[in-house]
Amino acid sequence: MALGAAPEFDVPDLPRDLTILDEQDLMILFSEYVAWQNFAATRQSEAEVDESRAEGAQRYAEAIVMMRAVKGEVTIKRAEMAADDDVAQARANVLTAYANRKAAQNVYANCERVVNLISRELSRRIASSPAERRNNRWNP
Repeated sequence: MALGAAPEFDVPDLPRDLTILDEQDLMILFSEYVAWQNFAATRQSEAEVDESRAEGAQRYAEAIVMMRAVKGEVTIKRAEMAADDDVAQARANVLTAYANRKAAQNVYANCERVVNLISRELSRRIASSPAERRNNRWNP
């Protein structure tokens, strides 16, 4: 998978009961969620950079308006800045970048929780495996 490319499959559904999956299906589910977690981490980083750029562009647009404004009270300059189309667009871009970052964070956090849950199930199976093997030796 190339850096930043989405996995070639949708985020898988999590079964209500992980114990019904055999080891192979559980590992497939685990690897699919890890792939989505990796993708979400990349998207989160990209979204953070986009948000930072949008904030910089907003500060720049506001500074330009403040410099163009006629000398006077700061309140009047701020009102002019709020009414400026470029500043309004820059603020909208910041809000969009913020929303994208929050969405990427949510996807990452959701995948992380599922990966941890599946990992616990795998660990539980590994821990119980020696006892099951000992018990099965004595059962025909």
